[in-house]
Amino acid sequence: MSEELQNRILELESENQKLRVATQQWDRILSVYKDSNEKLQQLEQTASTVCKKIQQSMEAGNITWWEWDYKTGKVCSDAMYMRLLGYEEKDKPTTFEELSLMIHPDDRQPVMDKVKAYIEGTRSDCNLVFRLRTKQGDWRWFSDKGKIMETDILGKPVKLAGILIDVNEGKQAEKELTDARDKSMSDSQAKSSFLASMSHEIYTPMAGVVGMAQILRQSKLSQEQNDYLDVIVKSATDLMSILNDIMEYSKIEAGKIEFHEKPFSIHQVVEEIACSLAEKAAEKGIEVLSFQDPFIPVEVVGDPIRMRQILKIFTDNALKFTNKGEIKMEAIFQEWDNDSIKVRFNISDTGIGISPDGMKKLFHSFSKLDTPESKKSGGGGLGLAIARRLIDRMDGHITVESAPGEGTTFSFIVTFDRYPDSEAQDTMKETLHEQKVLVLDTHGTRADLLKDYLDRWDCDAEICDNPDEAIRKIHHQAAIKKPYDLLIIEYQLNEINGLDFSARIKKDPLLEPCKILLTTSRMVPVSVAEMTACGISEKLVRPYTLARLKSRISDTISQVHKGIPEGEGEDSQSPETRKKVLNILLAEDNLINQKVARVILEKVGHKVDIAENGKIAVEMFSQKNYDLALMDIFMPEMDGLEATRKIREIEASDKNRFPVHICAITANASNEDEEHCLRAGMNSYISKPFKLDELDRVLNRV
Repeated sequence: MSEELQNRILELESENQKLRVATQQWDRILSVYKDSNEKLQQLEQTASTVCKKIQQSMEAGNITWWEWDYKTGKVCSDAMYMRLLGYEEKDKPTTFEELSLMIHPDDRQPVMDKVKAYIEGTRSDCNLVFRLRTKQGDWRWFSDKGKIMETDILGKPVKLAGILIDVNEGKQAEKELTDARDKSMSDSQAKSSFLASMSHEIYTPMAGVVGMAQILRQSKLSQEQNDYLDVIVKSATDLMSILNDIMEYSKIEAGKIEFHEKPFSIHQVVEEIACSLAEKAAEKGIEVLSFQDPFIPVEVVGDPIRMRQILKIFTDNALKFTNKGEIKMEAIFQEWDNDSIKVRFNISDTGIGISPDGMKKLFHSFSKLDTPESKKSGGGGLGLAIARRLIDRMDGHITVESAPGEGTTFSFIVTFDRYPDSEAQDTMKETLHEQKVLVLDTHGTRADLLKDYLDRWDCDAEICDNPDEAIRKIHHQAAIKKPYDLLIIEYQLNEINGLDFSARIKKDPLLEPCKILLTTSRMVPVSVAEMTACGISEKLVRPYTLARLKSRISDTISQVHKGIPEGEGEDSQSPETRKKVLNILLAEDNLINQKVARVILEKVGHKVDIAENGKIAVEMFSQKNYDLALMDIFMPEMDGLEATRKIREIEASDKNRFPVHICAITANASNEDEEHCLRAGMNSYISKPFKLDELDRVLNRV
């Protein structure tokens, strides 16, 4: 075989080899292509399914998409855009300007302003809600959410895209809710106005009933007749209490409850409530205990009227459900920072308690415990609901601990603003520094309460519940030359009273130097002569109030005897002052109330002129000097507030005229009324039907 032929054969074999390799590669390419094509078909099918689901979802949710070429102003959208508005495809707007003309006139400018702010970068989003006009000519609400999708090299928007959502049904539902709310508020306001009007109409005749009953009580009556009068007065008082609760709750429900914050003393509020409660509790033989933490500042910033209201609700509730034992009210310092102070209030009783089922009903409006005792107590079931609402408004929190037959404790914490420079140094720490004190009282809670006070004043205090053990302690301390500096002795002890115990101590020369402070109930009268004979320096009547406790301890230790019988206060006047005849102007439009007030005032020797309305009262005042003006708030022609302002103007124009004391008398039991009266220029406030002792306090101030 020739060499040329062999070379040719080799070339053909090489070409054949290349062909086989190419064939194999082509087969692999065909296989890869086939696999890729199958995967592509699957992706296309999946994408088509997803797109279909998205489209179905958008249609189900009434959602459509849009794009906006910002440079040209052209807009495009899917077919759903026009179907939502009832237009055909040929009616579709093609520019942003055309689209904007479909927006409701009231919404157009706000929408344009927000879009402009978003484009300029002064607004972070382009979320809009507006109305578009449908082909039928009505308006539908839409929510539009857009975003810049593309910008040029300068950061200016080129293309925006977003979605449009039909929210008309939601807006309609929202409007229905708003209309229902407005109607409810309107109905509530109408109800409040009706209750206010009706309460005045009820208070006025009730004032006549109570007033005449009080006048009748001063007559010579039999015991049976006095009992009937007591029933009349108690029934009227209970009715007034229910009316007050209904009025207050209606204001809370209508959102009209107001808070007037100002500097006030928590100590004073607690003392007022405790002393008022003690008078009522004495009739049931219930002990009232009060604790005011000395660490609480002299003044805080808050609403004293609301605090009195809340504490009175809880204490009245405790008295209502307690037939024996004690009621204790505490104000305890919790913590403070640069701006605020937290105080915890506890109101405890030894009453009927509350069952687990009853606990679930507490604080619910018009809800009362289903027990025989609670049914006897009466009431409208609103007090605790009102207290909870007020505490909630003060950002407070309330808790309850109770067990049937064991009593109940209501606790709540309120945060007050701090008042500058109100944290005065407590001088009692200096007074009792290194003083050794013994408290003798068989009533454990009372003794513990006194020790809490003494511990806060950093003195060395002990308590004892047995008189014989106390004598041994006193002898022992005297024998080791570390005698007690102060003995706080309770009058009511086992087998001996505090007077006899003190006399026994004073007979012993070793114990004679002991200084003694006697504590006693207001129901047990102890004269200054009896105290002096037994070597007792001072007397402290329960409930313990911080001011009186500090005063009596200081006077006892310093041996400064004031000789002022307990129970006399700043309002007490000498017999000469009490006999002073006052010229009184009574502004009252109700004939019954005129008669009640005239009889009461003239019986104690005062002279009374009557004005049927505020206008006549101003005219009478301009012609005659009066010592006191009793001013009804609601009168025809001119109400009491306006009449008071006119009277103050007359006084201001006459420098020789001494300002008359003006006392408001109103049937409205609103807590805000007192504020309105004081702002108008009144000096004091009595709500109808007023009690004789309340009127007496006003008369004593003149």
